[in-house]
Amino acid sequence: MSINTKFEDMVYQRPDFDGLYAAMKGCLQEMEGAQSGDELIAVMLKLDKLSRNLRTMRSLCHVRYTINTKDEFYAAEHDVFNQALPRFGEFGAEAARIVLESPYRQDVAAKYGEHLLEKYEIQRKTFKPEIINDLQEENRLTSEYQKLMASAEIDFEGEKRNLSGMTPFMQSTDRDMRRRASLASWGWIAAQQDKLDDIYNQLVQVRHRIGQKLGYDNFIPVAYARMGRTDWNQQDAQAYRAQIVESVVPLAQKLYKEQAARLGIEDMKFYDYSLTFTTGNPTPKGEEAYLVEQARIMYEELSPQTGEFFNTMIDRNLMDLTTKPGKANGGYMTFFSDYKAPFIFSNFNGTSGDVDVLTHEAGHAFNGYLQRDVELSDLADFTSEVAEIHSMAMEFFTHPWMKRFFKEDTTKYYYDHVVSAIQFLPYGASVDELQEWVYEHPDATPAERHAQYRLIEKKYMPHLDYDGVAYLEQGARWQKQLHLYLYPFYYLDYTLAQMCALQYFTWDMQDHEAAWASYLNVCKRAGRVPFKKLVLEVGLKNPFEHGTIASITPALEKYLDGLDKSTIK
Repeated sequence: MSINTKFEDMVYQRPDFDGLYAAMKGCLQEMEGAQSGDELIAVMLKLDKLSRNLRTMRSLCHVRYTINTKDEFYAAEHDVFNQALPRFGEFGAEAARIVLESPYRQDVAAKYGEHLLEKYEIQRKTFKPEIINDLQEENRLTSEYQKLMASAEIDFEGEKRNLSGMTPFMQSTDRDMRRRASLASWGWIAAQQDKLDDIYNQLVQVRHRIGQKLGYDNFIPVAYARMGRTDWNQQDAQAYRAQIVESVVPLAQKLYKEQAARLGIEDMKFYDYSLTFTTGNPTPKGEEAYLVEQARIMYEELSPQTGEFFNTMIDRNLMDLTTKPGKANGGYMTFFSDYKAPFIFSNFNGTSGDVDVLTHEAGHAFNGYLQRDVELSDLADFTSEVAEIHSMAMEFFTHPWMKRFFKEDTTKYYYDHVVSAIQFLPYGASVDELQEWVYEHPDATPAERHAQYRLIEKKYMPHLDYDGVAYLEQGARWQKQLHLYLYPFYYLDYTLAQMCALQYFTWDMQDHEAAWASYLNVCKRAGRVPFKKLVLEVGLKNPFEHGTIASITPALEKYLDGLDKSTIK
């Protein structure tokens, strides 16, 4: 496989799952019988090569399926993978066990670092053969959710639109348009409520079974282990969320009140908060080709590494960016290991989110590009809160180039981006708190889950007035957030990374060279040390430490106060 291959020329071939399984089993036996540290490491790399090929085929299938969920071939292949992959879960856990119990474990640690062994300790807690059927069922249900949400066809303003396509109308300067678009979008989701409740209920039950089969009271310890968290736990998360309630919620509420005053609306409803300015939200001044060209210039000017990276993304067609019928919702970055290539997927819809998702996913992809030659995949395997620093910080490092994208709307974008980052934190914490409650109460009814979220929502976002919309009033807003279905307990990681990204934002304005050097170190060191150690190593404050959030917000308020308000009415 050529590492210069373009995306459309990358060959997908369904793996010979049985043959691959046998070959990987053979590697485990060889690891067990290794007679030296060098021999053990050589077989680890042999097993890793087989795993990389499996992941490459999986990623190619997933990308081509999500680009067009109506593609019958890749839809069928996606289902095949969902059934086939769970039994391969044993190899990571079993290889971890063998290394940890090997007389040559210190040879592995000497070559790759002690943190690799810490990751292996966590990894072997996530699998037993008894859960294979449950993992297959979990995969089936997450795919069912994706298919359901991608199937949205909402008749609005003379066209059928998917959920992403409704966003520009929900940000209209016309209040009635915002209201109608929001009611249409949420109305479609509400019409799927029984299906959404059923899918989630089944996911909770299957995950609870997984937790119990692995020896725990519930799914939460398994979720934390799946996320690879070696240096923070549920109690840390609870204390961190309390910081958000204490230090961020009051600031977010202040900003919401300023928004209401700016818009001149005394009775703000949920559909009003999507409009930030009376003159309209900032919008990029061009479509995909224009934005990609501006990004190319931006990344060439930012650094030699980012310039080389982004030109590779363009030259090899490693991006699919604009929304279209049948395309799955959201945005993501994945990596084709055999081709040493990241891939960016998004749903451009003409809003400022197009630029956000481009810089965000480019941050993920840049990290993947920098680590593309790492010889052992497990070494570069890092937790999500580290991964999201790469993406969220990139959003802020690119601020000096935003005039290329937004022109006369640039100051609007600066204000909106920073305010949105602050206001996101309570929402992210609310999602995490809901999941904690859900998996501690696995037998709760859908109605009880919704009611609990409405209580949580009022604690973190007391400004929300749902204007009598029953679906939202009952606390079901979270069902639009795919992470709760696909990636349980992921969401708090976004908020932790946001706190790091905001530190980079203020640091970059004071000393760009030092901040950028630290960021490159975060990308290159990811996977070598755990989160808390990494942030301190690169000169950031640990978000879990009480007082960290309170120490960051004053600089953000000062930045917002310093913007020219005459241009952001």
